[in-house]
Amino acid sequence: MVKKITEVLDQYVADLFAQEDEALQWIQAEADRHDLPAISIRADEGRLLQTLMLAIGAKKAIEIGALAGYSGVWMARALPADGHLYSVEKSSKHAKIVRASFEKAGVAHKADVMEGSAMDMLRKLEGKAPFDFIFIDADKAAYKDYLAWSIEHLRVGGMVTAHNAFREGRIVNLQSDEDRAMDAFNRSLANNPRLESTIIGVGDGLAVGIKKG
Repeated sequence: MVKKITEVLDQYVADLFAQEDEALQWIQAEADRHDLPAISIRADEGRLLQTLMLAIGAKKAIEIGALAGYSGVWMARALPADGHLYSVEKSSKHAKIVRASFEKAGVAHKADVMEGSAMDMLRKLEGKAPFDFIFIDADKAAYKDYLAWSIEHLRVGGMVTAHNAFREGRIVNLQSDEDRAMDAFNRSLANNPRLESTIIGVGDGLAVGIKKG
């Protein structure tokens, strides 16, 4: 019963605040057509990312793990005209779809796709620091490494966020190495003295940390 109520409420929020336009629907269809895994954020999670970015006045953002570009479009749309998103994606196949998605959504002028190993691409971006907003949605084993990098390269008041904080409920009953890696990340986020942090219970959980001065 609780699950059914939650699903109804999730749909209520999505219908009110996070309706997908043609471009977002096209991206979802492209992901399906190319047999990409169904691991992207939901529309309400995309709207949450936008809201957080707008709240802190983000102009320079990074996403680590792009998949088909769905989350990147939500993020790029939250940026001002002079803002920029750096979308990091390891897979060549995925990166090609991401570029097409950004073109379809009309955000390609303010979103670069950086193809390659995440840590290698992040090192290339260090000269552009500090960043305002970083979204992590990639290999869970490296989440703690991405967090450490983010803390060093965010501005004070900047925000690091991470998808799948709940691991579809398994975070309280760890079953895999990825579950354990996510738990380790959540604990690192919670206990880092340089961050004010929490988990927002939307979708599969969005971990959020704000860099303190």
